[in-house]
Amino acid sequence: MDFEIRPVRDTELDRYVSVLELAAGRHVTSEAIAEARETYELERTLAAFERGVLLGGLSSDALELTVPGDEILPAARITLTGVLPTHRRRGISTELNRCQLRWLRERGEPVAVFMTSGPRFYRRVGYGPATVAVEAEIATGRNPLETSSADSGVIRVVDEPERHRVLPEAFDRHRRHQPGQINRPPSFWKAWFGDHDRYRKGEPGDRFAAVFDDAAGVPQGYVTYRLRPGNPRDDPVDTLVVEDLIDVTGEARRSLWAYCLGFEQVARVVAHNLPADEPLAWMLTDSRRLRVTRVRDFLWLRLVDVERALTARSYASEGSLVIEVADSTLPENARRFRLESDGAASTCSPTAIEPELWLDVADLAAVYLGGVTFRTLSRAGRIQAASTAAIHRGDAMFAWQPAPWTVSDW
Repeated sequence: MDFEIRPVRDTELDRYVSVLELAAGRHVTSEAIAEARETYELERTLAAFERGVLLGGLSSDALELTVPGDEILPAARITLTGVLPTHRRRGISTELNRCQLRWLRERGEPVAVFMTSGPRFYRRVGYGPATVAVEAEIATGRNPLETSSADSGVIRVVDEPERHRVLPEAFDRHRRHQPGQINRPPSFWKAWFGDHDRYRKGEPGDRFAAVFDDAAGVPQGYVTYRLRPGNPRDDPVDTLVVEDLIDVTGEARRSLWAYCLGFEQVARVVAHNLPADEPLAWMLTDSRRLRVTRVRDFLWLRLVDVERALTARSYASEGSLVIEVADSTLPENARRFRLESDGAASTCSPTAIEPELWLDVADLAAVYLGGVTFRTLSRAGRIQAASTAAIHRGDAMFAWQPAPWTVSDW
């Protein structure tokens, strides 16, 4: 290895951000550098240097991930990652990731999460797709929803000051019971309320927010949205675009969808990120009003400490399972583990017992939140099993409701 890897110093941070932006195909801006100086922890950065020249790097910050059983697990969110185009395919990214994962394990952070545009590489270093985002389009029209006299409460459109108070609190209650959600620290909300371009996803127009209060006046969910313009004379508003639709209760979700689909001046409602088990189709008078336009991977998960991660989550049924994990990046994970659950508590520990399932750590990460089954991965040829019974037992244990979902992006 003819390059050095180490954290950046304060005097190197501006250049570090410039290199990462260039690697991502963007010119650096003063805003990007200012945000990095406010949010980056120097000790959590890593950069590759060749004879003092900065070639690339990556970083992380500490968050929380909700896992099955409403358990909150410390997680490292991987942030800007990149290597200059002139120095790719030299093993720099691989070594940066290896150093970072080892550092995270030594710090006691059992999982890492991020979104990626380079899935082939990140599978090789042990990340697996753990949640999906469902994109959908819903035609509005007359009486799109079944009525429900059981629902009560009110919808309020809230202005900027109240958004800052209500939305973070409602989201925090939601994310604590939704596997796959990560917490949103104050730094996230500051950038999000600032309406930075990267949170717009190419959508024009102002952001609006509506909150659902239950019968006791407690906010139980919210929706933020934008209105795409149409023909300025005949159809000044063409589409309502849902950003966040966050619910604490089912009543809140039904009421917020009713609000969105009640916009008579729009022909359609578009949502870029709905959960795999979204119930909207079952609320519609005609389920064909809803058209799924895309299903894409979203949160990628890395089990940094397999033993600790498997112990932390809850399991849907009693049972035991012996798995052999392959991990070429973190050899500490490359061993056999015996997982046992009595329905209330679970343990995971190394074992010498003959394994029932063989799989890579990236595929174990994909299964971990319940987003895919062992059976599906077996049919895809990604795992090996001693018996069909072992696959069924594993699926019964790892299954979970609700389906994993991540709404925060970066």
